[in-house]
Amino acid sequence: MSVRKLTASLITTLAILGAMSNGYAQEHVPPADPFAFDPDFQWFRPVTNMDLADMKPEKRANTGWFATYDRLALYGSRPELNSGDSAETRLDSGWGHRYEIGYMLPDVEHGWLFTATNNDVSANDTTERERLNRYNEDDFPDYGEKGGVTVPPFGAINPAEDANNIGYYERIYFVSDSLNVMDYNSYELNKTWRMEPYHYGGILEPFVGFRWGRLNDLNQQQQYTSTGDGSIVIIDDAPGNNAALGENYERLFTNATITENEVLAGQFGFRYTKFRDRFTYSADFRVFTGGNLQCAMSQQITETTVYDGAGTGAAVSQVILGKTPTVYTRNEEFVIGFDLRGELAYQLTKSIKVRGGFQVVDYATGIWRGGPSVAGNPLVGGDPNQDYVMVGGTFGIELNR
Repeated sequence: MSVRKLTASLITTLAILGAMSNGYAQEHVPPADPFAFDPDFQWFRPVTNMDLADMKPEKRANTGWFATYDRLALYGSRPELNSGDSAETRLDSGWGHRYEIGYMLPDVEHGWLFTATNNDVSANDTTERERLNRYNEDDFPDYGEKGGVTVPPFGAINPAEDANNIGYYERIYFVSDSLNVMDYNSYELNKTWRMEPYHYGGILEPFVGFRWGRLNDLNQQQQYTSTGDGSIVIIDDAPGNNAALGENYERLFTNATITENEVLAGQFGFRYTKFRDRFTYSADFRVFTGGNLQCAMSQQITETTVYDGAGTGAAVSQVILGKTPTVYTRNEEFVIGFDLRGELAYQLTKSIKVRGGFQVVDYATGIWRGGPSVAGNPLVGGDPNQDYVMVGGTFGIELNR
C-alpha cells in the first residue's frame, strides 16, 4: 500500500472517530455550562410589547442564571407569655430583605434555587427617666458671650458614660420593657422542575428542598430606682448593707432572656407563573416540617451609679456593674408551617423587572418565646410550643440575563 493511500485511510478513520465522539459528547455531557456567562449583558436594552407578544411562555420564563431582591415590610405576631398581658393577637411592624439566586437549565427544564430571608421586629414600651444629676455641666460647648463652659480636649467626656445623652443635652435612662422583639432569618435550597406550559400560557414549577430557620426572641424588663425619689431606702443597721454607697445613688435593673430557635426542616411546594403583555403574575406556596432545637439564655444585670451629691451637676463617684451567671435552658419541639407569596411584576427592559406583592409566613407550632418559667414567679416565661406569624408587603427587582 502506498504512503498516499495509507495517509488517506488514516485521515478517514480519525474523522469517523471524531464524529462518533462528538455525538457521544452531545448526548451525555450537560447541554450548558452554568459558568459560561453570556457576553451580551444588554440588561437595559428596550423591549416592546410586540417583542413580548411574539415570545412563547417558555421563552419568557427564567433560563440560565437569574436573581431577585425584595424589600420586606412584614408584621410579626407577639409572644404568648405567662403574664397573660402579652396581647399575642396583635402584630408589630418589621422590616427585612429577601435575596434569591437560581439557575435553570434551558433544555432539560430543571435547576436550583437558593433563597435567603431576614425580617426584624422590634416593639418596646420605653419610658425616659431623668437621672439623679440631670445633666453634666462639663458636656456643653463654649458659646462665648452667651455663657457656658468649654468642653474637654477633642470635645469628649472621659469616661464617656458620664456624658449627657447624645442629642438630649441631659442624662437620661431609657427604661424599656420588650413587647415584641424578634430577629428572623431563613435559608432555603430547592431543587426545581419546570412543567410544560398550560393551554393559556401558565407554567407550573414544583420543587423540593431544605429550610434552615433561625428565630431569636428577646424578652426584657427593666426597672429604675434612685434615692432621689425614695424608691431606694438606705439601710445602715446591718453588715454588708448599702449604706457604704452614701446617700445619693441610682440603679437600673435589667432582666433579659434570649431564646434561640434553630429550625431544620424539609419542604416542598410549587410556583405558578403566567405572562400577559409586560406583566407577570406569580404565586409561590411551600409547606415545611421538621425539628426545632431551642436554647434560652437568662441573665440579670444591675448598674449602680453613685454621685458625690444630689441634684443638677453632681459628679459621678463610681459606677458598679453586677450580673448573675447566665442560665441556659434547652428544649426540642416539632415544627410545621407554610410560606405563601403572591407577586405582580412589570417588564422594564430586556432583562429587568420591577415587582410588588405580599407574603405570609406561619410557623404554626414549635416556636419558643419569652424564655423559661421561674419557680415562685408565675408571671415569668413563655410556652415553648408557640406559633409565629409574619404578614405584609414586598417590593423588589428581578434580573434574568
